[in-house]
This record gives sequence, C-alpha cells and structure tokens, in this order.
Amino acid sequence: MLDPSDEVRALKEAFEMFTRSTQTLEDAYRRLEMRARELGLELAAKNQELEMTIDYLNYILESMSDGVIAVDTRGVITTFNRAASEVLGFTSAEAMGRSFHELFAREFRVASVALSSRLCARSGRSVPVTERDEPIADRQKACIGHVKVFQDLTEIETLREQVRQNERLAAIGEMAATVAHEIRNPLGGIRGFAALLARDIPADDPRARLVEKIMVGTANLNRVVDELLEYTRPVEIHLRPADCSELVSAALAYLELDGRPITIANNVPPGLNVRADPDKMRQVLLNVLLNAVQSIDGTGTISIDTVTDADCATLHIRDSGIGIAPQYVGKIFSPFFTTKEKGTGLGLAVAAKIVEGHLGVIEATSVPGEGTTIRIRLPRME
Repeated sequence: MLDPSDEVRALKEAFEMFTRSTQTLEDAYRRLEMRARELGLELAAKNQELEMTIDYLNYILESMSDGVIAVDTRGVITTFNRAASEVLGFTSAEAMGRSFHELFAREFRVASVALSSRLCARSGRSVPVTERDEPIADRQKACIGHVKVFQDLTEIETLREQVRQNERLAAIGEMAATVAHEIRNPLGGIRGFAALLARDIPADDPRARLVEKIMVGTANLNRVVDELLEYTRPVEIHLRPADCSELVSAALAYLELDGRPITIANNVPPGLNVRADPDKMRQVLLNVLLNAVQSIDGTGTISIDTVTDADCATLHIRDSGIGIAPQYVGKIFSPFFTTKEKGTGLGLAVAAKIVEGHLGVIEATSVPGEGTTIRIRLPRME
C-alpha cells in the first residue's frame, strides 16, 4: 500500500507534467496561429497581385485594335475582346459560351499563318478579315484551346476599290478625250447637214420626220459625250453658304414635266444653310429629280424634305415610282450603270462625284413598286 505522501508527490508530478504539456501546446498553438495569420496575409497579397495581373491582362486584351477570339478544345468561345465586338457586332456576353461554328457558321480554321477570310457579323454582313490562329497550351504543354487574332480589312478593301475606281477613271478620261475628238467633229458635220436638210424640206414632207430623228440622235450623242467628259474631268467646287430651299427651287425651275401628272412638294424651309457650290448642287438635284420623274409611270408624287442635326443637313427626295430592285440599289451611283433603255448611266454617277467633292454623302433606299428615296447629306453652315 502506497504512502499517502508518495501519492501526493506522484499527483504533483503528474500535474506539473500536464502543466508543461499544456504550456507547450499553447506555445505551439500561438505559433501556428501566427503562421496562419502570416499565410493569410501572404495569400491576400498573392490574390491581390493575381487580380491586378488579370486586370492588367484584360486591359491589354481590351485595348488591342485587333479582334481576339479564344475557344476551348470543344470550339466553345471563352474570350471575345472589345475589338471583336466592334467589328462583328456581338457583345462579349452574347459570344462567350457559344460554339464558334454556331455563331459564325464556319469552322475555326486553325492556321499558324495569316489568312484572308471572312467572318459573318451580327447584321449579316460578311466582314473581310486577315486572321491568324495559335494553340493555347498549359504548363504541361497540353493543348487546352486556340486563339484567333484578326484584323478588319473593310477599310483597306474600300481604299483598294477607290484606287481601282481612280484607275478606271483615268482610263475613261483618256478614252473620253479621244471620243470627244473623234466623234464631235463628224457629229458637228452630221448636225449641220441635217439642219440644211430640215431647212430645205417642207414640214409636211414625210422625210422631215426622218431629218428630225437625225437631229435628236445627234443631240443625244452630243449629250453623252458631254456627260462623259464632265464625269472624267476634276470637279472644281467653290464652296459658300447656300440656302437649301433656294437650291431646290433653282433645280425645280429647270425641271420639265412635259405635262405629266406629277405633283412635286417642296417642303424645305428657308434659312437652312449648307456649305455648297450652288451651281454644282443645282446640277446634282436636277439629275436626281430627273431620275425621279422618269421612274414614275403615269400619276405620281415627288416630295423633298430635310432632316438636320448639329453638323449636317440631309435632303430627302422621295418619289412614288417603280422603285429599284434590291440587287441594283448599291450600283445606281456607279458610272455607266442604268436600268433605263435610253440612259447613259452617268447622271447619278456625276451627282455622287459632286456630292463627295462637297465632303457629303449620297445614298439611296428603295422598295420595288413603291418608290425610291435619295438622301443627300451636306455640312451645315450657320
């Protein structure tokens, strides 16, 4: 049987050992707690650094002028930057998460060299682009997707077309000079002899009608030469403040309806000034109005209105004619394009050239069977 004093001593030693163990555990817990706080601060700093890096990379991606589209291994879009949205019309939210093939109706076409291709925009327009594709790899070099970088070539194609148009105009100019020389001289002789015949043949003679046809034919041919020369020579424009109402009235004064039942409504208010050459703009408006009159079969109307903003005034010339087929609307301002049997295809082409010389815009919309609207946008001048 143990001595009570030994039991007390053993209990005391056990308590002291328990106290030392508790102290050791408390010290270890405090060190662990301190290390946990240090790791928490380090993790917060790393997270903040990671967020800043991600934001910085996103800023770079969104600041790029080239479009960037990334897809995963299934072809699902994972990245769609701002430039891609501006070119193609889809927002990032609309594009991400959708299949590239579903969105653009074509394969991603992985290629490491730049290719000229097309992407379908949200509006349905086929956008010419040059694109380059690269694989995306993780740290183990495994492919986890692909990224496409592309540039919009619309402006470049427009400039190329303008260069081609200028080259064609230069060739037409040389041809026009030759035509004017080779045609006008004999044409003047034909017209002179026809005038002598018309003088000597009585009006009631059946041959008088044939002579009249010769006179009309030579006048038409001379008009074609004049229009050709006018289209090919540089436009000299002298800009000054011009009242839109006066421009329209001056053009209407030259318009001949030949008794046709066509109602013309001039709704242009006085006092609306644009920066224009009055003589040239009268020619533009007269050409447009002549086309409007010729498009009306029988009774019809032509209305002239204006829409203004802070910088420009837009003349709207609407007719109730036969209209233009959709495939031809974009071609009516091209030289030598016409839908009329006796047209030369130069009237609206000359009008477009003059408007462009005013730093303006001319465009057309039409509904077959309902009529056509020509819009002429010119800079305002208070």
